[in-house]
Amino acid sequence: MHTDTWFSRVAQTARLIHPFQRRRFHNPPGSPQSTGKLTDLIGYIARQAFRPLPTTYPGEHAIPNSLAKIELEASGDNSLTWLGHAGFCLQLGGRRLVIDPFLADRASPFSFAGPRRFIKAPLSITDLEPIDTLVISHNHYDHLCWHTLKQLNNKSDIEVICPTGLGSWFKKRGFTRVTELGWHQHTRQGDVAITACPAIHHSRRGLFDANTSLWAAYLFEYNGFKVYFGGDSAMGPVFRQTGHKYGPIDLALIGIGAYAPRKLLRSVHACPEEAIEMAQAIGAKSVLGMHWGTIELSEEEAFEPAKRFIAAGMKAGFNRDDLWLPAVGSTRCLDVNDGVDVLGLEATAS
Repeated sequence: MHTDTWFSRVAQTARLIHPFQRRRFHNPPGSPQSTGKLTDLIGYIARQAFRPLPTTYPGEHAIPNSLAKIELEASGDNSLTWLGHAGFCLQLGGRRLVIDPFLADRASPFSFAGPRRFIKAPLSITDLEPIDTLVISHNHYDHLCWHTLKQLNNKSDIEVICPTGLGSWFKKRGFTRVTELGWHQHTRQGDVAITACPAIHHSRRGLFDANTSLWAAYLFEYNGFKVYFGGDSAMGPVFRQTGHKYGPIDLALIGIGAYAPRKLLRSVHACPEEAIEMAQAIGAKSVLGMHWGTIELSEEEAFEPAKRFIAAGMKAGFNRDDLWLPAVGSTRCLDVNDGVDVLGLEATAS
């Protein structure tokens, strides 16, 4: 029997034994790779398990729940509220879009173990209701948090936007209006056009589901105003392609934290300098640093990302006013021109 025939028979047998093999997704060509070894990973996990949480933080880093509620309620039709980490409440044209709301104490399937918050959630998910659209970038526990989402009162009314392969997770949990998007696919929610964009990361929620659902960044467009949400991502050549296709961007929300040790995390998270490089590549006019200062996921000092982000942005030529580091829980109005028609994009649903 020829070798190629033997391998073919083995593959056929494997498919019979495992007839429900799932599709696997991959990062764009040229994406960075981890250079860490298994021993590096074991050491990192062990150090994180016993690392104490920060006990103090600058007073301007977060606002109390009472003030966060007042600012949210007083916001106009176009505003942005940082919920901490990578969570946002984005309002465009009066439509309320909630992005990656992680508001639990731990990023974990368990309430007693896993990475913990050191900044209290500024708002609960019910404080954000009524929610028109829920947008999820990928299935990691610090972005897709069931401890948070199970408290929603109107699951059947909320429009859910998620990457390809993740829709069934929502439908099993009572969400009925679910749209999956692959990279460069788009949909419309009211007058807001939403496009899924490439990101460099991975997905996993259990032991056997690695990369069986996609991960994505998103572009939100309303009346010519563009907000880019980077989700979780490393820096790579794909962002120059994103900028060429979708830029310029009015406001980019880009992760600046969870980057150390670099040899392990360079393939999944950008450091502050790379975040600025990413912002330049997509043609961002203003940049908000997110994914930091909320939960301990990595080994850099908790408030180091903000300092490096400002220094890198200024060095790259951004004005200080165009480098945003809002307080956790704070709301900022967006300068949107409501007199321009929204871009005409055809809706693409799964």
